[in-house]
Amino acid sequence: MTDVNLDKTYEHDKKERKVHRLRIIFNRKGCIGSGHCMLSDPYNFAWDEKIDWKALLVDGKPMEGKFQGELFVKEIETDSPHLVMNAAKTCTPRAIAVFDIDEKKFIA
Repeated sequence: MTDVNLDKTYEHDKKERKVHRLRIIFNRKGCIGSGHCMLSDPYNFAWDEKIDWKALLVDGKPMEGKFQGELFVKEIETDSPHLVMNAAKTCTPRAIAVFDIDEKKFIA
């Protein structure tokens, strides 16, 4: 049985999705290497096999100042913000934060 009155407003059915501008802030020192972020968002997180098997923010830039080498930041444009939001929410030590640049607020 097919429902011909499907809800066409469902986000995954839209042809044009909203593009979100997000800033990812990653505290590498706080990472315990559980791997939840990599499972949730393999596009932005990977293993750092060379040093200590903690997570690595792919293409992340180290923040300047007092916490250089501990905090990394990356700005992305995505139509799938749920990936990085899930990475932040499943991070056991809460070492990931996600900031919505357009809304000017933390979303995860």
